[in-house]
Amino acid sequence: MSLDFTVPGAFDTQPAEPAAPEIPAPPAEPAPPPRRALLPPALAEAAEMYAAGQELDAMRRLEAALKSGEGLGEAALRAWGGLFDLLQVLGRRPAFDALALTFARRFEKSPPAWSAPAEEEHTAAETTGGRAHVSLSGVLNARVGEVLKQTMKLAATSTLVRMDLAKLVDADNDGATLLLRGIAALKRAKKEFVFGSPEHLAQILAAKLVPGERSNESMWLLLLELYQQAFRQDEFEEAAVNYAITFEVSPPSWEALPAHAEEAPRPESTPPHKAEGFTLSGQLLGATAADFAPLEAALAGREEFDIDARHLVRIDAASARHLLEVLTSLHAKGKTLRISGLSTLVAAYLETLGFSDVAELRARVI
Repeated sequence: MSLDFTVPGAFDTQPAEPAAPEIPAPPAEPAPPPRRALLPPALAEAAEMYAAGQELDAMRRLEAALKSGEGLGEAALRAWGGLFDLLQVLGRRPAFDALALTFARRFEKSPPAWSAPAEEEHTAAETTGGRAHVSLSGVLNARVGEVLKQTMKLAATSTLVRMDLAKLVDADNDGATLLLRGIAALKRAKKEFVFGSPEHLAQILAAKLVPGERSNESMWLLLLELYQQAFRQDEFEEAAVNYAITFEVSPPSWEALPAHAEEAPRPESTPPHKAEGFTLSGQLLGATAADFAPLEAALAGREEFDIDARHLVRIDAASARHLLEVLTSLHAKGKTLRISGLSTLVAAYLETLGFSDVAELRARVI
């Protein structure tokens, strides 16, 4: 047998095919971060209404959602907490106590407790940004004179005056007369002012006024002013006709209200803060970026930071926008931020604006 491997046909098998090159597997995509559950519409809408000063509308929205269920899901407990917040703000103690009893039976846990400060009748105080905030509650009567005097003093150095009317339960002609005088003084001084929940007091007044009954003229004039402030022109025109018929005089004319301009705050009007922390408190209405500038100074040399919001009652859209800009800038620098002690509604409102992307929001336990 020949051992010459060069002889043709020495091998019957065909040469093996070259192995296909190995294709590396694509790198595994990183797992997406867990998605936060979206707020149910009822809670998100109520939070936005509250931020805009529409406490009554927010309360009705949550009440309707809780009665119907409306797909609240895991946020049902937060909706209860938001309703407790609103009843507290509105000063509705009987309704708060009734809700607390229902809550305790349903969840078998202690309900939130009523806080005494909400029982104050009328208050006037300066808030962030050099604004004056006036809260009227109970009955609008002659006793409103004292708080209006305080309001005029605050208005002298304030850029805007806000009067919240949602806590009022009744009104008489004396109170209407004094409030009209206060409004007239603000107009003469060319001070910006805005009403919170003007429709609420308008509803109280409209129920007490009778066309053709020649009495309570100040209440009629205040009703027209409230419709003007609430941008309710149809209701204004109807009430103006009834006023003219009742008192046989020409009624006030409808005037388009100017937009409220944002003025630069006074340097001393920044939110209170401490060297080791930063607090948000009271009513943050119309604050600007300058009001939150101390945050950056407080964070110097620190990677983690807690913002104390236990006493933050409300924050409006303009203030929240500026605060978010500051927090976004700090987050981009690698800072870890937490906002603690938020009320249910304020926490929900900040969530709707995207604050959770740049800071951890810690709401009060319900």
